[in-house]
Amino acid sequence: MYKIIIFITSFFLLNISQIAMAIETPDYTVQMVDNNYEVRNYPSMLIAEVTVNGNRDETGTLGFRKLAAYIFGDNISSKRISMTSPVGQKKISEKIAMTAPVLQKQEMEGKWVVNFMMPNKYNRQNLPIPTDKDIRIIETEPYSTVSIRFSGRATIRNLKKHQTKLDNYVLSKKINTNGEPEYAFYDAPFIPPMLRRNEIHYRISESLN
Repeated sequence: MYKIIIFITSFFLLNISQIAMAIETPDYTVQMVDNNYEVRNYPSMLIAEVTVNGNRDETGTLGFRKLAAYIFGDNISSKRISMTSPVGQKKISEKIAMTAPVLQKQEMEGKWVVNFMMPNKYNRQNLPIPTDKDIRIIETEPYSTVSIRFSGRATIRNLKKHQTKLDNYVLSKKINTNGEPEYAFYDAPFIPPMLRRNEIHYRISESLN
């Protein structure tokens, strides 16, 4: 019985790995590795993005649905676009009055941008046009990040824990960052939490030497 359980588990994990490998991800290069931290260089790419109001969970779900509808054929060409990974999410910085106490839940409220990278085979000329007017197609400039990678569920507690680690790392290394942290979620909800790939990035002013 024990051997059967091991076989089923191994088969399940192998299939998950194969599914994950089939999905296109950003073609970044790693400039530096320090435990779970990396400095990365990202090339220019096309992304589809949408701005949504609410807390992080709500906006992530709504933004994902809008973008998923677009790539599944809700576009002028009615053409399906291959799924990519990760789903990106970033809070739009807004100046608000200071209150006490500061709650993690309040920090997750506001305007969020949710995005998908478009497959490399597309450019602005051949990418299907969204029918949803809320969706924007953006061509990014090349950029660099300092990033942390971790597993588990995308809960407020887990995100806050690893963002604090990244913040402390950035301070200890005296890295200059730009803007708000960016979250990246690579896996579908059916993937076991311990196998999920989550990341938090800060864009940095320039590549580190």
